[in-house]
Amino acid sequence: MNHPGSPFWVPSAALQRHVNRTATGNLDCDWFTHVRAEHLPRRVDRTLVLGCGNGFLERALARQAGIGEILATDPNVASVEAAAKAAGRAGLTAIAYRRMDPETDALPEGPWNLVLANDLLHHLADPEPILRSIRESLAPGGHFVFSEYTGPPRFQHGAVTLEIVERYFRLLPDRIRTDPDTGRLLWRHEPVDAARLAREHPSEAAVSVTLLPLARRLFAADAELSGGGGLLHPLLSGFARNFRQGSMEDERLLEVLCAEEERATSLGILAPLFTAFIGRRHA
Repeated sequence: MNHPGSPFWVPSAALQRHVNRTATGNLDCDWFTHVRAEHLPRRVDRTLVLGCGNGFLERALARQAGIGEILATDPNVASVEAAAKAAGRAGLTAIAYRRMDPETDALPEGPWNLVLANDLLHHLADPEPILRSIRESLAPGGHFVFSEYTGPPRFQHGAVTLEIVERYFRLLPDRIRTDPDTGRLLWRHEPVDAARLAREHPSEAAVSVTLLPLARRLFAADAELSGGGGLLHPLLSGFARNFRQGSMEDERLLEVLCAEEERATSLGILAPLFTAFIGRRHA
């Protein structure tokens, strides 16, 4: 797939349509394309990307009209190098890359017309300092956009969610619910030791549930788009590589799971776990 919202955790047209519909109401429009069209000005002179990963967001942005220079950063050196090579192969010379750890390094000097963060903030032990730095670095009228996990601390879902997930997990084919590393057939959930989680993964223990309230307090919110995931994330996390690209059987299975997530979410049985937040610096 060469889609602005790609790559997904599994290359699936059914999943892409589901995520698009969840975020924008349009099967053919992903959240990032929607944000660019509906919430950003025609001209964006300077963009900072935090947590660029493999670089798909800045490459998608750089291909659009009205976009000036882009500085993409990531804490991982290998990710920065891989993303820079991909941008070079694509001839996207407006993108520069830098290794940056938001917990230890100062934010690159602004002002920035747009700051993007992708799958980064909920991993930080305390995201407030970087959010404040982002706010101060924005140019007048500048925008801050993030796409992040905003559900409960990892694996600590409520009893109703866990019951639904366990029910569906038992129905998955054995080849899907076999641990890719050990080859062992698993049930989906084991009891969570909350104290151990807080010690070993402090950024996963509480930040996700406080991220949106913090962003709403520090920025003027233009919109919040649902990323869904209430069933798919706890059900399939860790098993993505067991899905076979191009398999009609696996595509049909994902269609069924996506439809069930949509149904349960619309009824209020499940809650979305991901959010795209679009905000501005307060006047």
